[in-house]
Amino acid sequence: MHTFRASARLALLLATAGVLAAPGATSAAASDKPLPRDGIYRSLKVDDVPAAYVVLVDTSSSMQDKGPDGEPLYTTVKKRLGSFLKTLTPADEVAVVTFGRATSVVHPMSPANRTDKLLSKELPRSAEETASDHGAALDVAADQLDRSTAPVGAVLMLTDGAVNAPDSPYARLGTPAWKQLRQRYDALGANRDVIGYGLPLADGTQVSQVLGSAFGAPRILPVDPAALGSQLNDAKERVRAEKAESVLRADQGEQIAVSVQGDGVERRGAGKVTLSAGGDTGKRSATVRVTLTSHARHVPLHVDLEAEAAPGDATVHLAAPTAPVTVQPGRSRTVEATLTWPQEAEFGLLPGTRDFRAGVRIRAEVTSPWTRTVRSSIGYAKFTTGRPTVTDVDLVGTVPARTPGWLYPLILLVVLLGSAAAWRSYKRRNPKLSGALVVTDLRSGERQTILLGGREVSKDTDAGNVRARISVRGRHEGGRLVLALQCVREAPRPGDDRLRDSGTCEIGKSTVLCGIGFSHETQSQPAVALH
Repeated sequence: MHTFRASARLALLLATAGVLAAPGATSAAASDKPLPRDGIYRSLKVDDVPAAYVVLVDTSSSMQDKGPDGEPLYTTVKKRLGSFLKTLTPADEVAVVTFGRATSVVHPMSPANRTDKLLSKELPRSAEETASDHGAALDVAADQLDRSTAPVGAVLMLTDGAVNAPDSPYARLGTPAWKQLRQRYDALGANRDVIGYGLPLADGTQVSQVLGSAFGAPRILPVDPAALGSQLNDAKERVRAEKAESVLRADQGEQIAVSVQGDGVERRGAGKVTLSAGGDTGKRSATVRVTLTSHARHVPLHVDLEAEAAPGDATVHLAAPTAPVTVQPGRSRTVEATLTWPQEAEFGLLPGTRDFRAGVRIRAEVTSPWTRTVRSSIGYAKFTTGRPTVTDVDLVGTVPARTPGWLYPLILLVVLLGSAAAWRSYKRRNPKLSGALVVTDLRSGERQTILLGGREVSKDTDAGNVRARISVRGRHEGGRLVLALQCVREAPRPGDDRLRDSGTCEIGKSTVLCGIGFSHETQSQPAVALH
């Protein structure tokens, strides 16, 4: 249940109101002065917000005792109560209940401006009851609050004595009747503020325990019958603060909606827009319109626009209004902001264009010039505006591919070095030939000499009856130079297939392939050499 706050909060209410309204006090969010409490009340039209007051007046005989002013306490109560009722607004409602041994609703819940007969006809002329049943009075007060739909309810108990209610279910604190009473007030406070206010007129009243049994955290004023008028006014001011809080609660945590418009701007979803960056290069800029729309119903909001680097990108800058932008409740404000960024050509091996992307986050920090006063002077300590709103702006365009001047010379150098390496490898795999290859028909003994030179020799031979195509290359084999031979011989007899064979011949030695003898003669110099 929303109950009355601790006493320290009301102390802040009275002690800091003047300070916050004094010249030089500045808002945490802006350079202008915060609106004083009474100014906020006027803006919220607090006096048009109804509050339901139930005043519980003790009419036990002890209330006829004289107070500090020499008059009976009951007489003082009636005077101060009359003055108090005149200060209430036409929107307020009042019920007055007297309690002693019996409890009586002398003025049912009705508009506060209809209490003109309360003092003259409705209240008893004197206090003559022989007991004080506080619990029954609180139960009747709950009945009266049930008759009102006001968002704020206040129960003001004026008493000079402790619980004295023989034969009542409320005779002792903590009984089942008191527990049921507490549950009832919990239910009353589920959807509105219900405040318990104790005004003890003498010592030993136990009003703190009495109200605490129903409300949990009531506000109990010091025992001072002489100050009853100011204490009743104090209660009224606290109720006004509760009225303000009931209105402000609708704006608790409200935010600003941010939309970005301009040439080339497209919306891509909640909090995301795309801005066309075009295809130009160099230092670029674009001006966009940022519309700030307040979701608040009552509270003005201050908005600071800041640039927040998108992940992995710190190149885009935002120039926005340096002073906070004030947006009135339910209204919109449009301001201009300028984005600047570098858009340079990108590396490319081939001519053409490349995609360009960059980004920035427009962060809207939301505060209110009312926050400080609302938290301290009004006492709504939890009041806050919403979380920052972030809008991602993606810059999308194209840039030309830029080929660096050193690229083509580097490619040429790589080709030349590769060609040189390939040539060295080729020469190693294909050494130069020298000397002579002697081809011998093994049947007739006839011979033919083939001179070797270059890196490969192919020759037709007709030594004796041999008709063949001989190919000779040099090769490294086991760390030695040898001749790699390939032989294609015509068929020795008609109708037979050609003979094909390959093999090696060591330098200065002989071998046989396809039935043909091959021998290498060095002619006094190496037959194969590397170059």
